[in-house]
Amino acid sequence: MELVRNLCNDVQVLKSIWFGKITGSSHKERLESFYGPQAHVYDHFRARFLHGRIGMLRACAREMHKLQGRKDLVWVDLGGGTGQNVETMASICDLSLFKKVYVVDICGPLCDVAREKVAKYGWTNVEVVEADVCDYEPEASPATLVTFSYSLSMIPPFLNALDKASRYLDPAVGILGVSDFFTSLKHDKTERQHGYLTRWFWRSIFDLDNIDLGPERRQYMDYKFETVYEENHLGYIPYVPILQVPYYIWLGRPKQ
Repeated sequence: MELVRNLCNDVQVLKSIWFGKITGSSHKERLESFYGPQAHVYDHFRARFLHGRIGMLRACAREMHKLQGRKDLVWVDLGGGTGQNVETMASICDLSLFKKVYVVDICGPLCDVAREKVAKYGWTNVEVVEADVCDYEPEASPATLVTFSYSLSMIPPFLNALDKASRYLDPAVGILGVSDFFTSLKHDKTERQHGYLTRWFWRSIFDLDNIDLGPERRQYMDYKFETVYEENHLGYIPYVPILQVPYYIWLGRPKQ
């Protein structure tokens, strides 16, 4: 029965992705029209799709453990959706490591699922905030850790989002962690380089769902932050044979 239920849930997600009509005049309205119908079955499908999330959170946890003993660690998860990043991090390290965890997302239906998880697991230090990450600033600051897990590519004003995050990221010990899909520049670092067809195909495919895989986000992070850790890989998409989409794991800190 579990297998049948999971298949039915996957069908619902795929229906939203392939046939759902994205409507709305604002970014928030468009996201809610896309994610609303699939919010309650979102996590199971994405767990087999967002390959870099666990690796990114593990890398972030390693950096946070270097600060173990401090009582003021704050984690801000931007575009945190259903709170799955927090649930995953809880399997990697003790969430009590953080004085406060903020899950910030502009999409109401995803925030509702996140609030259900907070209540279910009794996370007393986790707060779900429905807000635009370009405007949001945590009450408890500076932040020791800021993450974008497969959300930065979905934020059109990504410069504003990164600039805002950098303002409340601890300049001494703060870590920015990002995992996402991407395509390279025409002439990029060797470890990131893609050919023309890869760049054109994946950027065009994801653009249909208002997801921008262009290299500009990584360019700006390289400019604004010092790289701490980086991985670049290919990953399969559920029910899509042969094809593998490029994704990355990246950690950085404010340049001194």
